[in-house]
Amino acid sequence: MKQLQPYLIFTGNCREAMEFYRDCLNGEMTLMDTLADSPMDVPEEAAHLIFNSEMRAEGISIRASDNLPSNETIFGSNFSLFTQFSDKEEMSDAYDKLSVGGEVMMPLADTPSGGSFGMFADKYGIQWMLVFE
Repeated sequence: MKQLQPYLIFTGNCREAMEFYRDCLNGEMTLMDTLADSPMDVPEEAAHLIFNSEMRAEGISIRASDNLPSNETIFGSNFSLFTQFSDKEEMSDAYDKLSVGGEVMMPLADTPSGGSFGMFADKYGIQWMLVFE
């Protein structure tokens, strides 16, 4: 099974935005991890930023995070298509095909939780995040 969700990138106000969407859409937060909760080594001043979040409402699911302060956020391209796979080989095959002619941002690699993750912009400039959990 595959699932596609929009993945939004914010500049320090991810928690506020996701709570706003939750309230407006009568949804619920199903995930809200900070950078301090992540396996990344982050500066103390960035520990409160959101590493990964998810809001669900009837028929709607949105994922989001804050961008690292050292990374530039360009509004209008601050989103990705977050695609979850239940089959690792299928995800790897999709990654190999979709990333051809594009720009790899994070090569496909195993994650500390035992899954796999990769991020790229395809040849049309659309950003993708592929994950197997």
